[in-house]
Amino acid sequence: MSKAHKKKKSPKTRRPKGAAPGSRPTARVNPGIAAAARDNVGSIIGQGRVIERALEIPLSAFFLADHLTRRFEAEAELPHPVACQAGCDSCCYNQVELTPPEALLIGHHIARHFSEAEQELLLGHVARILEILKAMGPAESAARRREIPCPLLRNRTCSVYPARPLVCRAMHGLDREGCVRELRTGSLAGSQYYAHRHEIAVSVSAGLREGCKAAGLQSGTLNLTRALHDFFTQEDAVERWINGEEVFGG
Repeated sequence: MSKAHKKKKSPKTRRPKGAAPGSRPTARVNPGIAAAARDNVGSIIGQGRVIERALEIPLSAFFLADHLTRRFEAEAELPHPVACQAGCDSCCYNQVELTPPEALLIGHHIARHFSEAEQELLLGHVARILEILKAMGPAESAARRREIPCPLLRNRTCSVYPARPLVCRAMHGLDREGCVRELRTGSLAGSQYYAHRHEIAVSVSAGLREGCKAAGLQSGTLNLTRALHDFFTQEDAVERWINGEEVFGG
């Protein structure tokens, strides 16, 4: 882990360049951070291919990303405060990508904490969003993202916040009104943000995928909405995944 912390740069804001519409640009992968995340997967898998270990994999990744972010920001003063606060949901209208273990943890969280009626309502939202996405290309869905809220958004709050994926943990802005304006107008310009948060999340995600692939587990990137559909339309998804089966359609 020490190598992951050696080089510290002053945090700075960046604007998306050459990125997919409505998304952050691809942050560079920090090899030290990715290696730490990859090794965590191997260590957890070595304790047994059981449901508990499968759910521990994403939790370990979240802990690593959150810890590195807190440590960086404790050692380097941020030039501008992060504008995010309760009820700020502009970023919850982007199409979220995540890894299979993250999707499994979210599905498990929903199964444990949502009532049957809440689960049915959620799956109805999922079905509607998938129909909308079928009729749109990536550029159109990004420009019209205000029409496609995350199915997990409830009363302007993430309903699975403790289990939210890495990309959501990294998402933030420095100008709340600017975020709201971009969502309302469909602008793809991109708000200012701190690059280190995205670098950490991207690096942990890369290591997570590498570790899963090395262990013979499904590791490709998934769309959150489609992954929720796949999780709730089959049985024993977590157990099957940790034993090497492909449980998500991609």
